[in-house]
Amino acid sequence: MTDLLRLTWTFLWLSLLCVGGGIAAIPEMERQVVEHGWVTKREFVDGYTLSRVAPGPGMLVSIFIGYRSHGIAGAVLACIAIFLPTSVLTLLVATQWTRVRGRPWAVAIERALAPIGMGLTAAGVYTLARGAVTDLATGAIALVATVVLFYRWLPPVVVILGTGLLSWLLG
Repeated sequence: MTDLLRLTWTFLWLSLLCVGGGIAAIPEMERQVVEHGWVTKREFVDGYTLSRVAPGPGMLVSIFIGYRSHGIAGAVLACIAIFLPTSVLTLLVATQWTRVRGRPWAVAIERALAPIGMGLTAAGVYTLARGAVTDLATGAIALVATVVLFYRWLPPVVVILGTGLLSWLLG
């Protein structure tokens, strides 16, 4: 029971790191869930990949981690903990933001959050790449996928499924 409460608390405070999107919380999420032994680094990358293939936000990985570590109760609590705080905060801010948007302090907040969000997103991408690129073959797959996505030659879901299949065949 104590570990289930720790899981819930961890996802509650991680939800507040999602500045600029859920991927911003990925580096700390990976560190926390691996350190607590809820999943391995490889399982984390695999769970995140699956959460990106499914429709919805990438933070669906929290459900995978909760389920993997504590079954249905863990999945439900992790989901509520990662989504509820930011949903409530977004609702509260959104209802007031149009009223205060033009004020100097609000403009400063908007300008400050953009680079913070970009930095946290870059850290998330780095964390996922560090866990997923383990040898020359996975490095080559990642490089090709990056180029294909950058030039928009294929839809992202096709790239994800194709690279997953290719990794599986090579593994």
